[in-house]
Amino acid sequence: MSDTINEVTPFNHFPAGTPEDKSRTSQRRSRAVFQVEPKYFELARAGVLYGANNGAAAGLADVEAVPTTTATYGLYNNHATKSLVVLKIAITTTTITASPEFALIAGLPGTPQDSAETKYATSLALAINGSDTPGGFLTDAVTLTSTPLWMTIAKAESASGLLGTSAIAWTDGLFIVRPKFCLGIDILGSVGSTPLYDVDILWAEMLVNSD
Repeated sequence: MSDTINEVTPFNHFPAGTPEDKSRTSQRRSRAVFQVEPKYFELARAGVLYGANNGAAAGLADVEAVPTTTATYGLYNNHATKSLVVLKIAITTTTITASPEFALIAGLPGTPQDSAETKYATSLALAINGSDTPGGFLTDAVTLTSTPLWMTIAKAESASGLLGTSAIAWTDGLFIVRPKFCLGIDILGSVGSTPLYDVDILWAEMLVNSD
């Protein structure tokens, strides 16, 4: 399946080149932007959306300190050419003994992994709207090639610490995982009594130029 996203005319089917296609500016000369299609419409239409989650694999525990090179979870890109443009990362508690407050952190090293990573147990990696096999998958207890800049991207939505408490980050392309790179993902919180967390990730797979 091609990952090229072709230009399409608006839903009202104006012919290409009509005044409606021209860029407009606001009164202060910034570009006026309006959007008819839903946010990820073009990516879905092109069939390049993929996702991964724990599947039947057990959730993993949080950490009490910001890690260095060891990440509880990782999104590994096994593609030879395409990059994973990460759109969303979320974590959800799977036990009722979770920390009342926890944060979702992620970091991407500047160099690829020394060797291919192993898919985490029975986790899933599937196409969202296509039939191609994803190039990315979830791994666990991964050792990154260097200490990344760990960033807090979301926090628990509530302080209940109950089953299903979650933290969701719509990263919208903040992380681009190039071929053979691995994005580290962790949950920072009080360990408490063996809290466990599932993770789910949404990304687009496409060719990304470096210039």
